[in-house]
Amino acid sequence: MPEKYRTMQEIAYGAIRDGILTGRHGPGQRLIADELAKELGVSRMPVREALHRLEAAGLVTITPHRGAMVSELSENECAEIYHIRAVLDGLATRLASPNLSQADHTRLARLLDAMDAAVAAQNLERVLRVNRQFHTLIWDAARAPRLRELLENLYDASQRFRNISVLIPGRLDQITHEHRLIAEALARKDAAAAERFATDHHEGTARRLLASIDGRREHAQE
Repeated sequence: MPEKYRTMQEIAYGAIRDGILTGRHGPGQRLIADELAKELGVSRMPVREALHRLEAAGLVTITPHRGAMVSELSENECAEIYHIRAVLDGLATRLASPNLSQADHTRLARLLDAMDAAVAAQNLERVLRVNRQFHTLIWDAARAPRLRELLENLYDASQRFRNISVLIPGRLDQITHEHRLIAEALARKDAAAAERFATDHHEGTARRLLASIDGRREHAQE
């Protein structure tokens, strides 16, 4: 495959994928190759190939006569991802507890302040960026490379659901509170409580997300 064509395909794949993960292309939205090609400044063929790759990744559904559409959010997928994250993030938090330095605790406190400010400003992009920094600091402190890799992959896999989560009324304030409980338990070196709060954080997110997805489906059928 010529290098130029491969580059165009990667550009198309990355742009469409990011649009889906960030919610710019919503569930059920048609993805018209000609329009995407014009928007991205590439030919139609790299876009079509990108759409087939996204279908293999489960982000796009391609059907005869209807073309490509952004895959609907799956309740089963949401539940599975967040239940696994709950267990693994709880484990990582427990493992991190004895390894966190005073500088790490100071950094967590500053991240919580930044999260509070982002919530007050309704800056969702900033909230999500700080959220990842908070969890990454804990994953690093767990000193478990395989666990960290699993958590990174699961974090990316839950991106579409996370974008919905922060839009649920009142959820931003809850998220900040839940992160603060984790940080306070870690500061007390209470590994068991920190693990419990980390687990509860993801389980609570799963419950609210499933209710939100179900509500969206009912609204769409009205």
